[in-house]
Amino acid sequence: MAVPQPAPAPSGSTGPAERRLHSRLAIDREVCLSWQDRQGDHQIRARALDMSKYGLLVEADCEIARGVSVFIGTGAILYGRGCVRYCAQSGSKYLIGLNTPDHMTALMVTVDTQIG
Repeated sequence: MAVPQPAPAPSGSTGPAERRLHSRLAIDREVCLSWQDRQGDHQIRARALDMSKYGLLVEADCEIARGVSVFIGTGAILYGRGCVRYCAQSGSKYLIGLNTPDHMTALMVTVDTQIG
């Protein structure tokens, strides 16, 4: 697998990208998100698009409510947990921003480098 590269900043943006404390790395990795709520246990597949020291942006087919805590993994590997900070529809998909206090970014890059 290729070494992750810094995610490009949106051109002419004055939004959150310019206020971020940590740089983001562009990635293309399938992840599994799982969580529990009043309706029971949930698990979905999503595509990780970029990550930073404390965050992960994923694209999924369904929305997840803001504030929900999710576990993030791939197959048999559990990378950590995250909290949904935002979820916005983008075409037929949802962009979900996760706050990841477990410092999972370094682990994902290390595992991807060793696997790839």
